[in-house]
Amino acid sequence: MITQIFGNNIPRAYNDGLWKLRSSGVRQGSRNGTVFSIPAPVLLTIRYPQERVLFDEKRNANPFFHVMEFCWMMAGSNDAGWVSQFNKRMMEYADDGILRGAYGYRWQHGDQIRNTINLLRKDAGTRQAVISMWDPVYDGPSARTSDRPCNTHIYFRVSPTGMLNMTVCNRSNDFIWGMLGANAVHMTLLHELISFETEIPLGDYMVFSNNVHVYEKHMKELVEKPVLDDRYPLNIMPLLHNGEHYMDLIQDCKDLVEYGVQKSFRIDWMRHVAEPIFRAYIDKGERMSYIKRIKAEDWRVACNEWAIRASSRLS
Repeated sequence: MITQIFGNNIPRAYNDGLWKLRSSGVRQGSRNGTVFSIPAPVLLTIRYPQERVLFDEKRNANPFFHVMEFCWMMAGSNDAGWVSQFNKRMMEYADDGILRGAYGYRWQHGDQIRNTINLLRKDAGTRQAVISMWDPVYDGPSARTSDRPCNTHIYFRVSPTGMLNMTVCNRSNDFIWGMLGANAVHMTLLHELISFETEIPLGDYMVFSNNVHVYEKHMKELVEKPVLDDRYPLNIMPLLHNGEHYMDLIQDCKDLVEYGVQKSFRIDWMRHVAEPIFRAYIDKGERMSYIKRIKAEDWRVACNEWAIRASSRLS
């Protein structure tokens, strides 16, 4: 029987999922240690996917990494070196410095984003709007790699009310670090991009996961007594607006990965969200002044609180 996790936004779904893991998670072994796993497949549904920032103090999600990883994905990169500036653990999954399962690399190669947009523009009722992240040649049992995609496919469907729903299929999801962590950010931003470019209103974000789990070492600290920390409504800056084009966003992201912030960006979200977040993380001495420049209130709050916690740990 499918277990359902629901929330109007990411903070509420995170809280609901922690309660589900607490009440029905079963102890199992895995190649990376003991986990508590929900024994049936899970369907996650988020009603307002643009409310994607997780503020939970115990979880201490790194907003700098989440935004920069999305930019790295949109650049179509699989070079672990750049993204590992913001999360050193990324190198653990790299093969000779390359993350072979990098989602953005697979989105961009084969023009999957462009093809999906064009297909939905041509026929909003299509059942063929699919983005694939699993490659049996590179990800099959005989492949020698440390990085197989956990999220395997993305499907788009226009609802009877005319909203663009997005469903992600997943083979194995760490609830804390993946499903309601980094995945929730970069997948919902992709959802928003496709919605903007096709002019189909943003609908539900859904994830169907065959295995949702949390590692035993995180059970006591994060799962046993979940407390809701939902700051919304906060000001949310749209990824694209006013005639902007997603290809300019892709070029901005490529420039960020290749040149840092030496070039001026074309897209407002890159100028007023991604750039100050990048500068704040790299320049620790001026971190708080750069955080104040982030125009998206939700990301500004999350970055500010994360930076304060990081500073207190060092003091």
